[in-house]
Amino acid sequence: MAQPRAITKQNHVNLNGRTLEGGGQLVRIALALSTLTSRPVSIDHVRGNRQGKKGLKGSHVAAVKLLGEISDSKVSGNVIGSEFLNITPEHSQSTNGPLVDLSQVEVQSEYDIRLPTAGAIFLVFQALYPYLLHVGSKAAAPFITVTITGGTNAAFSPSYDYATQVLVPNYARLGLPPLFILLHKRGWSSGPVELGSIQFLIHPLENQDASDEVQRTESQSAISGFPRINLMDHKCGGITKIDITILAPDSPAINAGEGGITARQFIEQVVQKTLRRALKKLNPSTFAQASTSNPEEDDIARDFADDRPVPIEIHTSEPTSHRSHVYILLVAHTFSGFRIGHDALGSIPKDPFDQRRKARHRGKQQPSSSHSRPEADAYGIKSLVGRCVDGFIEEISNERPYLDDTSPPGSEPCLDRHMRDQIVIFEELGKACHPEIEATNEALEDKRDWTLHTKTAEWVCRQMLGNG
Repeated sequence: MAQPRAITKQNHVNLNGRTLEGGGQLVRIALALSTLTSRPVSIDHVRGNRQGKKGLKGSHVAAVKLLGEISDSKVSGNVIGSEFLNITPEHSQSTNGPLVDLSQVEVQSEYDIRLPTAGAIFLVFQALYPYLLHVGSKAAAPFITVTITGGTNAAFSPSYDYATQVLVPNYARLGLPPLFILLHKRGWSSGPVELGSIQFLIHPLENQDASDEVQRTESQSAISGFPRINLMDHKCGGITKIDITILAPDSPAINAGEGGITARQFIEQVVQKTLRRALKKLNPSTFAQASTSNPEEDDIARDFADDRPVPIEIHTSEPTSHRSHVYILLVAHTFSGFRIGHDALGSIPKDPFDQRRKARHRGKQQPSSSHSRPEADAYGIKSLVGRCVDGFIEEISNERPYLDDTSPPGSEPCLDRHMRDQIVIFEELGKACHPEIEATNEALEDKRDWTLHTKTAEWVCRQMLGNG
């Protein structure tokens, strides 16, 4: 039986922050794994591949501060803009595995983190979550409550909507404990900055202490700690339905004065029309087949008869307070219970009719229009919707140009590209916690769809854990 590799204080890891994607994900994963394994790590050139400002952002500093305090770690370089970070955990590793000895950890039941700006709340959460999953069983409550103030809908990060509709169901499907996310207030990083607030209820893993008097078999001990995850054990099946989330302002009104609709309602219409048109071009095998043998499936059958491959529903339609606060999320439900999502964050430019009126006042001739409703692209709606729908179709399509007879069957995961990189740390922790599980007969994943973020996540994990 393979044994976990011993990790000692001498196994100090030095990471070049410019490796591969070279952004903040490298820092978050290294931080989580350093505190989880009590392994010191130093990172040079933090976010060295980023355009503009490099170094630590406020979200990184907040995560390092909290995890450093819980894990009793010595930290240097943890200030905004720092391009160097050093973390030295003082707790020891467990003698029964690669993770920190829980007997040395003291955990509170509640934590409150407040970012000074609308920084991405979920990027802070990504760094905290693996560690709190492991040590949460030491808290005096059945779950740890973490409240984070910042941005719920921020650029280049998971939104609240994506997290609740895609991330949480997929985590559960892969065997992680229940996670509940409660929205108190939305916060936007674009336009007029608004701070939002989210509360996370994190249920811990069922860690088994070797001192327990209950005698366990080898198979029982194998399910403690982080579960072993192999995405190739899961098959998606066809898509059963698609949910649409629209966050947008109700003004400017479209076709006002003639029984018009709000901008938000107009975006809903454009999304549904564009999506239905795109779905018809996909291979029918992408979707679950309808069956009318069961009366309960009449609604699905009607959808097929209505020339729609699967039901399309509005999951959320919510007004926002500013034209720069526009968000679209498309989520596909698969037959096996996984969710595949793609989103877009944008804005509605100023009303083009206002510009025409101002031009007329200045005596400039403007092209005439036979309709009072402006063209969709005048508001940037069509282009924003098009980008979102195109990205979504690429995610759910079961056709890849590189696939051939040599590609292993079912070698693609049931996750979208952004979700895929967030699973890597749990895959590698599962391998480290359960080295007794042989991987020789496991189906291999086709990695040609991997993003640079996913490749970076795997690289950091291998450096910190030594798997593979």
